[in-house]
Amino acid sequence: MHRQIISRAPKEGLPFSVAVGYGPFVFLSGLVGRDPASGRMALGDIAAQTRQTLQNLASQLVAAGSSLEQVLKVTVFLTDMGLFAAMNEVYRSFFRIDPPARSCVQVVRLPDPEALVEIELVAARAAP
Repeated sequence: MHRQIISRAPKEGLPFSVAVGYGPFVFLSGLVGRDPASGRMALGDIAAQTRQTLQNLASQLVAAGSSLEQVLKVTVFLTDMGLFAAMNEVYRSFFRIDPPARSCVQVVRLPDPEALVEIELVAARAAP
């Protein structure tokens, strides 16, 4: 098996890849709720940011030959655990049946100063 870079960092010079495939797995770096077309943070609250974040992750999964249905493990980073219920409501709408394993932690801040939530995940995919 070999490592496959599926998607590179959004800005030149950042030392990470957004999506990396390895055999039957794909690993996605933490993404936030920025609209990839406009570069703007999702308008609204934690629900809007969570929705956009999960849509961004879903797009990366498709590019990697996977989907939200194949997600195995998710890690959610929140800037305020008081946002958990609203984030969880949106999250539940993306993972309705047999949701993946998940951790959720509060962080002091995220690298993107406008972000309230960042989500990373690991998913299965068809072998390359």
